[in-house]
Amino acid sequence: MTAEPLTDAPGRATAPADAPDRATVRTGTPDRATAPYQGTGPDQGTGPDRATAPDHETAPDHAAVPTDAPDRAAVPYPEAAPTDPRRARGNQLTRAAQWFAGTRNDPYGLILRSGTEDPRPHEERVRAEGPLFHSAPLDTWVTADRAVAEAVVADPAFDGPRPGPEAAAGDGLPYRSAVLAVDRATAARLAPLTALGGPMLWAPEEECVEKRTVTLARALLAGLGDRFDLAEDFARRLVGRVIGEQLGLPEAAHERFVRILPDCRHALDGLLCPQPHAVVRAAERAEAALSAVLAEGLHEAGEDSVRAARILAVGAAETTVVLVANAVRRLLAEPGAWQRLAADPALAAGAVRDTLRLAPPVRLETRTARADTVLAGTELPAGSRVTLLVAAVNRDPAAPADAAPFGLPGDLHFALSGRLVTVIARAALGALAGTLPALRTAGEEVTRPRSPVLAAPARLPVAGTA
Repeated sequence: MTAEPLTDAPGRATAPADAPDRATVRTGTPDRATAPYQGTGPDQGTGPDRATAPDHETAPDHAAVPTDAPDRAAVPYPEAAPTDPRRARGNQLTRAAQWFAGTRNDPYGLILRSGTEDPRPHEERVRAEGPLFHSAPLDTWVTADRAVAEAVVADPAFDGPRPGPEAAAGDGLPYRSAVLAVDRATAARLAPLTALGGPMLWAPEEECVEKRTVTLARALLAGLGDRFDLAEDFARRLVGRVIGEQLGLPEAAHERFVRILPDCRHALDGLLCPQPHAVVRAAERAEAALSAVLAEGLHEAGEDSVRAARILAVGAAETTVVLVANAVRRLLAEPGAWQRLAADPALAAGAVRDTLRLAPPVRLETRTARADTVLAGTELPAGSRVTLLVAAVNRDPAAPADAAPFGLPGDLHFALSGRLVTVIARAALGALAGTLPALRTAGEEVTRPRSPVLAAPARLPVAGTA
């Protein structure tokens, strides 16, 4: 399967990018029995065709947390601390800076600004500037060069954000997810806790996770009916069930975990793109609730165990959803590919590997220079920010033809979850094709606004019969 991924495949719609704080998305699938999503996130709307979702920094602080999955009840999240006006204003100013960079035709600003249109032309403009491009308006070094990206990942001089408020203050993102503020030392210390067969995950090997994922996927599909949303009704629900079970959560904690986890979906995009105020408030409450569930439900709930489980869950959940969605898109766009997978689910491993290379679920990774260093012949002072265009790095014509996909699962933010992402994705893909060999798209797809890191689906309607 070598078809180029279609960021804007036929029949797919993207939210307009004509204003910094407005996005248009589609409502839920017609045949869903539950009411359409009415939460604070910009993922869904109402109306027969399109509706404008709230995407304003000034949305009320008391807005409800999203509860859009069909089998989810309202989750009583703890009340967040009163809003600091300086943080809210800082969030607005950071978004405005990205928007302004785009108006100056800065390619990195254009990538961050929309998050819904095809970013590849802007990524190729970065490549044309050489191995290391400096986005002057955003004071960030950006690369699409594989050799440079590999050097950044390997060099301990480049690290992720340190935990705590100083991490956000240092890069102009006042609302960075507390869960994913992970540096190298923290990731290295916690990684053994989340290894398969380790102290937290019950499965001793990948085959056990795959078999259990297939069983859960088939049971979930049996209750969905002919038409459903691939991301919301299937992938997000499946991932939460698999991870919660792997963590050994008891039944009550497991159910709460599955309901809360999708509300943390904006964390990865929030690493680089300020999210709307109401979304951030909801996400922060969801992360606090997730911590409480894990502290209560984990067999050994020490501080490191709870933190490792949070990083694993939040890092894996939406990433797996996007990986499954991207793989299904690619297969359905290539004549006969889905039917071949349906006849031989073992092909799912190759489909996931190709998707990681051609349409990776995480398109952008960021690092900070912790000391003065030299990169691609350029002297970078301590504090310099570097962004890796993962999707463009995988397209680097100078890279070896047989090079493994760059990024996931070996990257910093996925040191604890990357392996589980690929295992769940290939099992979910195989089960989906084996159960629904006639799967097809069944309506217009919409990409979530402000999602330049994941290009995550807000709506991906499919049908199981021709």
